[in-house]
This record gives sequence, C-alpha cells and structure tokens, in this order.
Amino acid sequence: MISLQHLLRRVRRPATPAPLALDSAGTRGTSSLLSRLNRQRHRLKRDDSGVAAVEFAFIAPIMLLLLIGIVDVSHAVSINWRMVNLNKTLADLSSQTATLTTAQLDNIFTASAVVLSPYDGKLPRMTISSVIVGSDKIARVCWSEAREDGRPGPLLKTISGLTKGTVVPMPNLQMAEPGISYIVTTTVLDFKGIISPAMEMNAKMLYFRPRVGNRDNGTEQVERTGQPLCVPV
Repeated sequence: MISLQHLLRRVRRPATPAPLALDSAGTRGTSSLLSRLNRQRHRLKRDDSGVAAVEFAFIAPIMLLLLIGIVDVSHAVSINWRMVNLNKTLADLSSQTATLTTAQLDNIFTASAVVLSPYDGKLPRMTISSVIVGSDKIARVCWSEAREDGRPGPLLKTISGLTKGTVVPMPNLQMAEPGISYIVTTTVLDFKGIISPAMEMNAKMLYFRPRVGNRDNGTEQVERTGQPLCVPV
C-alpha cells in the first residue's frame, strides 16, 4: 500500500526538461545534415564527367586554327601547281605560230587562264615576250605583251610588260647561243588565304623555242604583227 507521503514526493518531482530532448534532437539533425553534405562533397570530388568538356573548350580554338591553316597551305600548293601549268600553256600556245596578232594573243591569254579553274579569285598578271640572244650572248626583249587578267570583256586589258631592249637572264650558258630567239613567259598571282597574309606567287620563267618561226632576217622568231622583226645585236 502506497503512503500519502510517497505520492506527494512523486508529484513534486520535477519532470525531465523538454529542452534537453529538443537539444538532443537538434544535434542529431545537424549531424545528419553535415554527414549528408560531406558525402555529397566527396561524391562531387570523384565526379569527372565535365572534365572532357572543359578540356575541349581550351583546345578547340587551337584545333580550329590548325584546320584552317592546313586548308590555306593545301590551297596555296594547289594554286602554285596550277600557276606552273598556266605558264607552260602560255609558252606552248604562243610558240606554235610564226605570227601573232592582237586577237590571237588575247585568245591565248584567255584560254591559258582556264588552267586555274576552279580558282575564282583575281587571275594573275601574265606576260609573253619574244627575246633574241645577241652576239654578246645576252638575251634582249624583241616584243612583249602582258595582261592583268585573262577574263574576257573589260577586265582583259594590256598592262606594261617588258619593254623592247630589256635584258632577260638566261638559265644557263648553253642556251645563250647568238642568233637564237625564245618565247619567255611569266605569271604572277596575288594570293590571300583565309588566315594567311597576302603573298605574291611567281611561276618560274619558261623559255620555249619557236616551233614555227619567221626566218626573213635569218633568225627564226615569232613575229608580232605591226612590229618589225628583231635583229640580233
């Protein structure tokens, strides 16, 4: 049997403070949150799924410049090869006749320029000259014709070429035989790539002997209508 005094002691005993339970619960909640954040941080540190994208962003501009540079170089090499063929075509066509008229020269320049197709930029400056080697083994210009552009129409206009009497270097002494004439051709192109600076592309001078020349003065040469035949000095 419980005494009255014992009941009074139980009633007067203070209850467990509620804040202790709250503090304990709050501490446990904070610890759990920090633990989750810590696990998330470690998971993010191990996650490398975006590294490739960042690395590509750094190297993409360099790769693009290299690609454009390769395109420029290949284009320049192709044009240079076509310039050599253009020079050969000029010399070949102009050395196949004994007499050249203005109309024939215009046709030769226009036809030769087709060799550069499909290049759609400004066509090169082309020159056809007839030179004669004198008794001193020096080659001098007899006549010269040049075009700034091989296209038909108003763009087909004459520009100043090598003037009569200009000394032309010979590639070797064996070719410098007195009384021999040559058809000499030159081509120059102003080339500009995508990123490369503007440059002047020159094809080497070509020397062709006339296949069918005029021999009226004793020297076989291609005659330019309207101009007298040249005599070796």
